[in-house]
Amino acid sequence: MSTVTEARKRFRETGRVRPRFWRMQNVRRMVQIVFLALFLLLLAFTVYPVRSPIPVDFFFRADPLAVLSTFIASREVIGALIPLAGFMLILTVVLGRFFCGWFCPMGTVIDLSDRFLVRWKRRAAGARGFPQVKYYLLAMVLVSALFSVQIAYFFDPFAILTRTVVWVLFAPIALLGRMLTGSPMVADWAPALTHIPFVPESQPHYRMNLLAALLFGGILALGLVSRRFWCRNLCPLGALLALLSGWGIVRRQTQSDRCIECHRCDRECKMGSILPDSHRYLARECIYCYNCVSVCAPGATSFPITLRREGFETGTDIHRRRLLGFAALGMLWAGISAGDTSAKRVGNSPIKASSPFRIRPPGSLPEDQFLQKCVRCSLCMKVCPTNGLQPALTEAGIEGFWTPVLVPRIGHCAQHCTACGDVCPTDAIQPFTAEEKKYLFIGRAYIDRSTCIVWAQDKKCLVCDEHCSYRALYWKVVDGLRRPFVNEYLCTGCGECEAKCPVQPIAAIRVNTMGDLRHLTREAQKRFYERHLEKKE
Repeated sequence: MSTVTEARKRFRETGRVRPRFWRMQNVRRMVQIVFLALFLLLLAFTVYPVRSPIPVDFFFRADPLAVLSTFIASREVIGALIPLAGFMLILTVVLGRFFCGWFCPMGTVIDLSDRFLVRWKRRAAGARGFPQVKYYLLAMVLVSALFSVQIAYFFDPFAILTRTVVWVLFAPIALLGRMLTGSPMVADWAPALTHIPFVPESQPHYRMNLLAALLFGGILALGLVSRRFWCRNLCPLGALLALLSGWGIVRRQTQSDRCIECHRCDRECKMGSILPDSHRYLARECIYCYNCVSVCAPGATSFPITLRREGFETGTDIHRRRLLGFAALGMLWAGISAGDTSAKRVGNSPIKASSPFRIRPPGSLPEDQFLQKCVRCSLCMKVCPTNGLQPALTEAGIEGFWTPVLVPRIGHCAQHCTACGDVCPTDAIQPFTAEEKKYLFIGRAYIDRSTCIVWAQDKKCLVCDEHCSYRALYWKVVDGLRRPFVNEYLCTGCGECEAKCPVQPIAAIRVNTMGDLRHLTREAQKRFYERHLEKKE
């Protein structure tokens, strides 16, 4: 019988072994499952109309990295983002880096993957890792934000997980849901199931889903190297919390008279925070998973509230030159973004010379401010009822990669919908009402007379006029026939005409940024809209 088994048996006989179910390791697992379920439930509630009792952007409001990078990049403190993110930071200072072990849904998914998908290669964290890299990535993110360029979205765990669920998983889940709700058998036996509010009426599609799947799969595959590899080595949010967790009052303590030096605790530590001398640990890496407590047969390990510093190591092993090197990378990225052709303006116009098809959602801030605040969470794309909001590829240049753009050929901006402004966590898309949409100009339609059925073929076609929600089409007799024109004071660029145009594959009426008036205040846009009333008079 091994020494560990002997010790476990001895302590069980004396009644000093904790009940298995209520030990902290299991409590932590239950809390993790609850928060992961809440994360997925809120994403399910992110549909039009938004009727969630909890803000669907709850997790982004509690994300200190997204909040901090947005504040720095935009030079603006958003009051609605302070309470939850501030609360998380205060808890981290007081209790330690519990956020990663108990709260983060990305950490929970990685734990599940490490346990069930890559278990055959399950390895302790041990010495396999370079935890200081996450600090360098954090420096790169924050330095880039200092130059008003957001790159937190690429590393933020909440943004990564949300994009994966929305772009990769939502479409097949919706397909299954629509097969279920559309089944004649279900209609006969359970009519109530034929209309589930979380299942969209039309099948959603998203660009960039393959890239999102590969990135997320790569993060999970890092579990082949060691458990929680991403959290330990690469996550800049984890680095931010680690920097604040050096003063926590919940500290790991080991009793020398009970410890039998079996070293199971350091083998089971998923973050590799326990040093070869099992009495010492790296406090900034500990995520309070309580694995070390659960495997300690003699009960020598505990996490009491104390200020004792025995075994409490707070060093980070950050190399100054490498830190400066990554900070320089952040500056370089900001410089590349500023030098990209997408950042060039047309003459003295406030409109940038990037793709003419960079149509932003209504309520979006002027382009510079929009890019500084958008964290690419993709909530606006998930909630869009027409599926028209898609991640940008080249429409907005390097700096605007993955930001939301309206692609009318996929789906237009519905006249009654205000959902994207309701779910945006950083106010990159400002809340607006359906009444205000008639003067929130995000673009303007133009008619390609070389392909338009009326102009090119002298045939009758009223499709664009029939579907225009804002009555922005008018007709004039030209060469003996009535032909369509676009009223610049009424066309907001919603794209419904382009979505419905019968000309294939490229519509004869298309929306571009020519009428984008986001650089004006809402009052100024309203005055522009009211000019059509003056013309009528």
